[in-house]
Amino acid sequence: MPTTIQGFEVLTKPKDTSIESFPIFITIPANTTRTVTFPTEFNAVAIALQIENQDSANAASYRINSSTNPMINLPSSNFRSFSDMNIVSVTVTTGAAGVSVISGQMAALPKPSIGERL
Repeated sequence: MPTTIQGFEVLTKPKDTSIESFPIFITIPANTTRTVTFPTEFNAVAIALQIENQDSANAASYRINSSTNPMINLPSSNFRSFSDMNIVSVTVTTGAAGVSVISGQMAALPKPSIGERL
């Protein structure tokens, strides 16, 4: 049964070992806010994700699958990981002195059949 997350229909089961997946790595510069929407940018959903704050002096903040929930603090030189989930988007705000790195395992969205394209 499909799930709708932020307007995207997700058919992926995160623990399905038969799905094709691929890694991604995104570096976000210091003092920047970036929202990554995986279906739009990679035609995929994240089934595992890690946000690493490489700023040794300042906290970063993040939120997943939401544009309205408050940001969650990520202390300096720390990381947060998520697994066995369907993640459609992540927003990260970096600290003033260092980058944050998003790494993840993406599961490709299924291609529509020929009948669905018409």
